[in-house]
Amino acid sequence: MNKSVLIIMGAALIVAMIVALMVQKRLAPRDEGAPSLPTVDILVAGQKMLVGEKVDATRVRWQSWPEAALYEGVIRRSDGKEIEDLDVYEAPLRRNIAAGEPVTRQALVPDTKGGTNFLAALIDPGMRAMSVSVKPNTMAGGFITPGDHVDVILSYTPRLSRTAQEYADKYVSRYASQTVLSNVKVLAVDQSAKEENREAKVAKTVTLEVSQEGAQILALAESMGDITLALRRIGDRDDEKSQVVPLTTDVTTSDVIKKLNSIANESKASSQAIRMYGGPTIINVPVRAVPDDENAAGAGE
Repeated sequence: MNKSVLIIMGAALIVAMIVALMVQKRLAPRDEGAPSLPTVDILVAGQKMLVGEKVDATRVRWQSWPEAALYEGVIRRSDGKEIEDLDVYEAPLRRNIAAGEPVTRQALVPDTKGGTNFLAALIDPGMRAMSVSVKPNTMAGGFITPGDHVDVILSYTPRLSRTAQEYADKYVSRYASQTVLSNVKVLAVDQSAKEENREAKVAKTVTLEVSQEGAQILALAESMGDITLALRRIGDRDDEKSQVVPLTTDVTTSDVIKKLNSIANESKASSQAIRMYGGPTIINVPVRAVPDDENAAGAGE
C-alpha cells in the first residue's frame, strides 16, 4: 500500500472521529446541574368552562408556571392551602375559559354588597342594558342568542299634521319602517346570558347593550310601534354604503298604492276644486272649469 493511500485513510479516520464526537456532544443529555427557571403553581382550568358558570373545584387544577411569565390576576398556590379552600367558587365567569388556561380574578364576576349582578358585569364601560319585548317572528324565528349582534327596526304609523297630510301621499299612506339602532350586541335572551346554546328559543324579552342615547331611542321606539330584531352575520360591520338606508314606507313598498296615487294625481290635474276646512273636517268643492274661448271673450269685454 503506497503512502498516498495511507494518508487519505488517516485523514478520513480523523474526520470520522471528529464527527462522532460532535454528534455525541449534541445528543448527550444536558447537565442536570445547570440552573433552571423558577416556577410557581397557579390555578388553571382542567376543562373548558363557559360564561355564566361558576368555578368548581373538580374542574380546576394546579399547574406549574414560569414565575417570570406571571401576570396580574392569576391565582397562586399558597403554602398549606388546598384547592378546595380557594375563595373563587361563588362567583360566575364573565367570559369563557379554555382547558389549561389560567383562571384569573378578572375572569370572575365580583361579589358586590353581598350579591352578584352577573349581567351588570357583562356590560362594557359607558354602555347600558335595555330589554325589549319580542316574539319569535320579530327575532329571526328565535335564533338570536346572547353574543349575537342585531339591527333594531321600528315599524309604526306616522302621525301627520293637517298641513303635512297634503304632501304625504307620495311618501307614506299609513305605515313606515326604519332602522333605529345598528349593530347592537345581545346580552341575554329571557333570563339566559350563556352563549353556548344555539338552538331556536321562543323568547319574550331580549336584553341589548346600547349607549345612553341608544337606550332613549329604544324606549321611544317601543312606545311608537312594533320592534323587530334583524340578526347580523358574525363579524359584520357597518360601512358608509350600509349606513345609507332608503326611505321605507307602504308607498315605497306597495305597487298598488303607487298606482292609486298616480291615478289620484292625474285626477287632480284634470279637475279643479276648492278645499274647505271646517274644524277637523276637510271638504273638496268641485269648480267648473271655464273654457278657453269664454276666458278670451271675457277679456275682450
